[in-house]
Amino acid sequence: MRPILFLVFAAASQAAVPAPRSYLGFAPGDDYKLADAEQIAGYFHKLAETSDRVQVVEFGRSALGKPMYLAYISAPENLRKLERYREISRRLALGQASAEEARALADEGRAIVWIDSGLHASEVAPAQQAPELAYRLATEESAEAQAIRRNVILLEAPVINPDGLDWIAQWYRRNVGSPYEGAPLPWLYQKYAGHDNNRDWFMLNLEETRAATHVLFHEWFPQIVYNQHQAPPFPARIFVPPYAEPLNPHIPAAVMEGINRIGAAMRERFARENKPGVLSYWGYDAWWDGGLRSVPAFHNMHGILTETAGYSFATPHVYGPVEMPVAFGNGMPAREPSMFYEQPWQAGRWSLRDAIDYMLTADFALLDEAAARRADFLLKSWQMARASIDAGAQGKPYAYVVSLEQQWDRPTAYEMLERLSMGGVEVRRARAAFQANGRTYPAGTFVIPAAQPFRPYLMDLLEPQKYPTIRSGAGGPTKRPYDIAGWTLSLQMGVAVDRVEDRFNADLAPAVDFRPEGAARGKGSVVILDHRENNSFLATAFFMDRNETVRWTEDGSIVVESPYLENDARVEAFARQYGLRVRTADAAPGKAVYELHRPRVGLYQPWVANADEGWTEWLFDRYKIPYSLVHNADFARDDLRTRFDAIVLASAAAATILNGQRSGEDRGPVVAVQRPEYAGGIGTAGLARLERFVREGGTLAALDLASELPMELFPLGVRNLLRPTPGDFYCPGSLVRLTVDPTQPEAFGMPQEAIAFSTGGEAFDITLTPAYNKGEQEIRTVARFAAHDLLASGWVSGAGAVQGKPALVEARHGRGRVVLFAFRPQFRGQPFGTFKLLLNTVYLASAQPL
Repeated sequence: MRPILFLVFAAASQAAVPAPRSYLGFAPGDDYKLADAEQIAGYFHKLAETSDRVQVVEFGRSALGKPMYLAYISAPENLRKLERYREISRRLALGQASAEEARALADEGRAIVWIDSGLHASEVAPAQQAPELAYRLATEESAEAQAIRRNVILLEAPVINPDGLDWIAQWYRRNVGSPYEGAPLPWLYQKYAGHDNNRDWFMLNLEETRAATHVLFHEWFPQIVYNQHQAPPFPARIFVPPYAEPLNPHIPAAVMEGINRIGAAMRERFARENKPGVLSYWGYDAWWDGGLRSVPAFHNMHGILTETAGYSFATPHVYGPVEMPVAFGNGMPAREPSMFYEQPWQAGRWSLRDAIDYMLTADFALLDEAAARRADFLLKSWQMARASIDAGAQGKPYAYVVSLEQQWDRPTAYEMLERLSMGGVEVRRARAAFQANGRTYPAGTFVIPAAQPFRPYLMDLLEPQKYPTIRSGAGGPTKRPYDIAGWTLSLQMGVAVDRVEDRFNADLAPAVDFRPEGAARGKGSVVILDHRENNSFLATAFFMDRNETVRWTEDGSIVVESPYLENDARVEAFARQYGLRVRTADAAPGKAVYELHRPRVGLYQPWVANADEGWTEWLFDRYKIPYSLVHNADFARDDLRTRFDAIVLASAAAATILNGQRSGEDRGPVVAVQRPEYAGGIGTAGLARLERFVREGGTLAALDLASELPMELFPLGVRNLLRPTPGDFYCPGSLVRLTVDPTQPEAFGMPQEAIAFSTGGEAFDITLTPAYNKGEQEIRTVARFAAHDLLASGWVSGAGAVQGKPALVEARHGRGRVVLFAFRPQFRGQPFGTFKLLLNTVYLASAQPL
């Protein structure tokens, strides 16, 4: 009788737990209904109040300061010992146990599973299913639910992007029942990144990313990290692993086999529940490092991605047979069974509730697998950690060394080291000089041992990527990467890193402080800043705020005569605050060529959400450059030149800038007519005003794709040599080498050789003959694509088409200038090595030549 009494007691104890419908006033998935972040958080708090199987904690704050919550869901006896199980997971993940102890800890521990929802806020189903999952785990008494609670501790992040969910919910509620019901949100659903908030997981620029990363790689070390999305290729109803080719060679094979096994468990459960439309091995590859499901794979964790079908927010749709395609984009049949699409979906009604039901099937398949193989997952994490540690101890490489003496930009070297540390990499610092690679490194040098548990992550970020050539047949096209092909962190950031192949001896201590160490030297009344350091722009903003005089000299120095720095103590404090190398002298080291004034910057924000625009905001905010967001209506005014010194166009197609989404235009396949106040672009009249802004002395900076607008529609002697067709040149998001002319003011502070991120769409050709390249139509080349060895990391084919060609030019136009970038100098906030090119450009817009 004891089991029956237990079940009766358990049922009674959970009777007070409210169902989502009773709390929200509607069931998650009801047509035309969306819960916002506050409602979902409120429900989780109510669960924690009424169930001893749920605890809720705040683990961070969003970009707008909203709380981010994590729910621990498990059996009450497990929740009472959370710290013990967290410590077991940590020790095993870091390889901090003997083999015998690891087996004992694995037997004792609980599988740790992370499931997050709502990262891409416009994909509404994940956040709406979060309350359903929590409720079922808290209340169900099936044998499966009991086994999951007994063996698994679920870390459920119900809304990982609360700002975005609130914007989307408010937008949809405003439009539901109107002709604009399916209209897309006309701004980013994360303050800076929008969709790119799932592209920030090694760079860690965003508050939300940092908060979650700390939980994953410093606190809990889950064995499974499940990241839910909602955009599979049509007509699939859900994508589940296995992922597509190629496989990144740094991901352990045991991780990929585990991911495939979890995917197989999902596929089988869908088949048993007769839920068709399950697709695998399509599009989403295992190459890229940078997403919430991909970064964990480099940390010996099983990073799981699913993509469940949606239509338009909470609006249902009935698909007819004529809407069903014959094949997917890769040629795989969509109407007949195949190995990775065994039961095709044959049209019909699809709603938000259907998406939630599919997600719950995937949830329980994954959790059941974790419960059944609890000890295996735990022991496996230890085995992979030890394998990484042992591989690193054997050398080749043995360590990576970052010597501050070698750095072009010292504070940026600290930035890189801090980001590696936040991602769980062990960074150490030498307490005394040591020898390695046949040279002597001084005390204070940073050393990153390869013998560490997350060695795959370390090597992937510090070694160049070599994207493999995969073709569909001997003569078929090469498979494109899902995201980008190359991202080597040290190259993007311009940080010198020495790879040391063989063992060496050094007195090392853990590095705990990554604030750059400022240094001040010399005597005198003139303060000299090093233009090579990005942080010098922070110092420039500081002095600008004090209305003090800042000048650039012909040797690239930044010179300030400031009464604020009237004594040595203040100079030293200032240097420490910004981590700068500061000199003081009686006079400037070279001739002053520009006196700076606070630039008045307008950043164009289209009503078609643009992540590149958002990252430009991030850059300007980081370096304290004030700016105004300029919208289509501003280009109907005749005062652009009186309001702005510089206007910046982030990367966007010329047609998007000119036309946006036209009024009444349906961009399908979802009926998505935009509200009139957010329709259109700057238009031809706005284009004419932009051209006049430049002619009258303004500066227009156009990044990557946006450079097409002035090249095609202004009378400039520059063309894109890759248009109308790129020929053999192909560069799907890679790092390429530049040759820079640091005597040009846009390149002050730059080295002669630099690395840039390129998507391969732009390379310039100056069409003016030398006799005409002067005066108000002069064009100067600031940087070129390298004449040899163009590719630094990733994949490039047909490099000869662009090698030696201009990549950054300044084109005079009347009294103003157009600065054209063939790359994105601020791409996702990652290429610290090219930030200066854009920062210099906007400061020059208001600078006075001397």
